[in-house]
Amino acid sequence: VSALWLGGTAYISSNTESYLNAYVKKTNNLYSANGMKMSVEHFEKGFFSSDAKLKIDFTEPKLREVITQTIKLPMEIDYKLEHGPIFFKNGLGFGATRIQDSMNLKDYYTKESPLEKYLKSEVVLTSTTTVDFGKNATFEASSNEIIVEMEGKKLTVSPLQMVGDLNVETFEGMTNIEISSMLIEDKNDFLKVKDIELEADIKKVFDNGFYLGNILLNVGNIQSEGLDLPFTLKDAKCKMLVDIKQNKDETVNLDFKIDADAGASNLPTAYAFLQRVETSYTLHGMKLEGLLAFQDYTKKLQAQQQDILSRLQSPTTGELDMDVYAELQKMQSKTKDDMQLLMIDMLKKDSSSLSFETKFLDKNNKKSNFSMNMGYVGDVVFQKDIKALEAQLKEEWLNLITFDFDVKLEKDYISNLPAELQQELSGQLQVGKMFGIIKENNNSFSFDANYKPGILKVNGENKTEMLQMLGVNSSK
Repeated sequence: VSALWLGGTAYISSNTESYLNAYVKKTNNLYSANGMKMSVEHFEKGFFSSDAKLKIDFTEPKLREVITQTIKLPMEIDYKLEHGPIFFKNGLGFGATRIQDSMNLKDYYTKESPLEKYLKSEVVLTSTTTVDFGKNATFEASSNEIIVEMEGKKLTVSPLQMVGDLNVETFEGMTNIEISSMLIEDKNDFLKVKDIELEADIKKVFDNGFYLGNILLNVGNIQSEGLDLPFTLKDAKCKMLVDIKQNKDETVNLDFKIDADAGASNLPTAYAFLQRVETSYTLHGMKLEGLLAFQDYTKKLQAQQQDILSRLQSPTTGELDMDVYAELQKMQSKTKDDMQLLMIDMLKKDSSSLSFETKFLDKNNKKSNFSMNMGYVGDVVFQKDIKALEAQLKEEWLNLITFDFDVKLEKDYISNLPAELQQELSGQLQVGKMFGIIKENNNSFSFDANYKPGILKVNGENKTEMLQMLGVNSSK
């Protein structure tokens, strides 16, 4: 048993540095476009434990200049790595490597840092990370309470708690961050946010930083009074979700959802009837290679923007450099064109679609909803020149897509609207009924339209002749 234990410890200690270097390399691949660079400055290998010093720096000059006004760069962080398979120091445990760390951010402030002036509490981060023999890391981290006072305002953030697991080679894993409360006070005004939770479940990370998985932000309770806001919040809540999945045919679905509940809030008169809003936005069936190319482009774009912005202001006079400003405008114009071409490359026939849906619920549980879905059914070779592409789309776009629109307003929902809005909406509904676009039912008004190349249906009736108003040949 002793031989196995000592042999395992010797093997782990001999491989720890290579694992650390691989982790640093992966991190740099993901964040190099943001101007961040990490390196192993020093590694001293021991039998039962090793010492490592990591350096974090920012290479982009303008960004580095901004950060150094607050934080000392480069940041050097010392770690003590305990080798397994059995841990004795700071409690018994099992695994390949255990890292325990305590960091006081005050050690990294510059003397001129506003944090030194306004931060009324030290910020101490403590963490414990255990790496198993499958290169999976389990970690726990926490902070103390944070208090900031600035110009009569006071911000209090309760201790942060974070747990998760991560594969140190692939960066796949789950993370959960919780903050029980954040409070901003200004005399009798305040904003209090409670039960803040961020969950991330990352299924796959590509070399350029694009990922598959989902991220959920949940805010359990929001209250406010004053702060120059034209409303007060009480027991409001909000939830936001980003979900990215890969399909069997190598396409990707992107889903974005927001769910907000007003609780017992006192909203402005124009929105006082609202209780809950649910909004979703989706891109489905997009080509994976197109999304990866788009991600590569945005990373390069970030580097170009940082370079231009660093030269935008003359270092001698402090005035705007008009030549560099012209370069910025030219880049922005080119970016718009490049993104159109890149987005076209994401489309796949009978697969790609864009949808948007919003649901409103008033305080009497009456509903209205709007939904739209647009699908790509084209089978054409798109032009690679932006002007030729725009001309091609202008001529062909209605032969490349399908769409569905669906709008429904409950009559009781309309009756709960402000009088001015009711009057305006009533006129629009009557005009819609006159032209046969709006359909009136016993309890609601509705409108739905369905289009396929050459065929248009409105409220279930064939209205293909309306396509002529758009200059579309219905025989196509």
